[in-house]
Amino acid sequence: MIGKQRVWQTSVVGLLLASFSLCSLVYMEQIERWMLEWFMVLRPGTLISNLWQSPALDINVDLYLFNWTNSESFSDPTVKPRFEELGPYRFTERMQKVNVEWHDENSTVSYRRRSRFDFDPKLSAGRPSDPIVAPNLLVVGLYQKMVMWSPMLRSLMLLALNIYGKEQAMIRPASDWMFEGFDTPMIKMSKMVPPSLVPEMKFPYEKIGYAYPRNGSMEIYGHHNVYTGRDEFHKLGQIARWRYNNVTEASPRCKLKGSAGEFHPIPLVKGKPISYFLPDLCRELQVDYSGTTIFEGIEAFVYRGSARNMANGTDNPDNRCYCEENCQELRSGLLNISSCWYGTPVFASYPHFYNADPYYGEQVEGMKPDKDRHEMVIMLEPKTGMVLEIKARIMANLLVEPKTHLIYRTARRTFFPLIWADYNVRITDDLLGYVKLMPILELVGKIFGILGVALGVLMLFWYPHQMIWQKGLMHKIEISSIETNRSLEPVKKNDVEDSPLLKGLPYTGAKDGAGNSN
Repeated sequence: MIGKQRVWQTSVVGLLLASFSLCSLVYMEQIERWMLEWFMVLRPGTLISNLWQSPALDINVDLYLFNWTNSESFSDPTVKPRFEELGPYRFTERMQKVNVEWHDENSTVSYRRRSRFDFDPKLSAGRPSDPIVAPNLLVVGLYQKMVMWSPMLRSLMLLALNIYGKEQAMIRPASDWMFEGFDTPMIKMSKMVPPSLVPEMKFPYEKIGYAYPRNGSMEIYGHHNVYTGRDEFHKLGQIARWRYNNVTEASPRCKLKGSAGEFHPIPLVKGKPISYFLPDLCRELQVDYSGTTIFEGIEAFVYRGSARNMANGTDNPDNRCYCEENCQELRSGLLNISSCWYGTPVFASYPHFYNADPYYGEQVEGMKPDKDRHEMVIMLEPKTGMVLEIKARIMANLLVEPKTHLIYRTARRTFFPLIWADYNVRITDDLLGYVKLMPILELVGKIFGILGVALGVLMLFWYPHQMIWQKGLMHKIEISSIETNRSLEPVKKNDVEDSPLLKGLPYTGAKDGAGNSN
């Protein structure tokens, strides 16, 4: 006989196994999300935090410079500025987060970013020594800032510009325009003036350059504070504060938002744009959802930079807070990033004014917008939000306007293209292998869930089935035994012979008619 305790234990285990396996199948997506949240939340010393602090991937940065080929005709307003594109100048960026501080009280982490850019001559079409002609960036910026100065200080600056700022264009090697930077007589003169006496004359850096001093410096990217996702997972990696504030100085009505680059609210939703906070732009930049594709055998969501993302506040209400009160709204296609350039009128766009109002491209010669070369494209894995590939392309432009003083008196209002960058990021093979394991693990989980349900049901009903079967078998055995016993009893010839009255009498047999016995 099967012990009752054994039956009870096996049935309970089977019931629990079947219930657990069934729940795991029904709530598979929720379980995956819980596991992802547990793994991806930023905490000190975890694997994901170490990868976040020191990414194991290299970022390829291609820089393209615009050479102003007819600068001698600048004073003629009937002549359009003409540009030729030089490059690419290939750099490899290695990024690291330093001075990391964890803030448990509000579930954020603070850090500073330091990037190292190394020139790669083998993959570069241009040389660092290439001469580049560009408008006088410093003088244009000073003219813009002088509008807010007092009349006396403005007069002193105009006097200084008469001596040191007569150049309409500046000729420097490509390396100076990029990361190395260069000094000017105006900057040298400003160093002789005590900042406490004339604070407006203080320059932020000792050199100027489009990418100076990004190489190896922590200062230009500023202090970042992002959410760890511990309290609210959907905020993981989202910017909380930048340079110790939750708004930018130039746009106090626009609260900081967007991903700092590594994480996105997951799971990603089809049709919904993603957004980044870019310190190079001092603001948020949205990228619109475009569709899905297959990247190295896995599904990927594709996001593309659209005209809406670079539109003004009229065409795109999401950008309205960046231009209010006395702000002069531009045609769509450019974003005002002057605050990132310390008041110099610099504007961001897609390269060659791609997806911008045709007005901008018509003001200059040499622009050749091309979808394949100039479109911003981002591919993300939808369940984890992990970056699979990024092609981020941004151009910086300088606004030159007619001024009543000196060299820009006869200038035409033009947005001069200066430089554009093509950031290429691709997931490493090791990380891609982990991403590819996810659907396999999900399939294995479903198979084990189904097997668990089947095994649990089998354990639940095994002993009851055995008991019923054994009971039926015993019943059959009993019936068969009875029938066998009956078959073994002697056959009775005559009931008279068994009479107790005849027992002991001799048998005479039957007689015939002559009196003889047979």
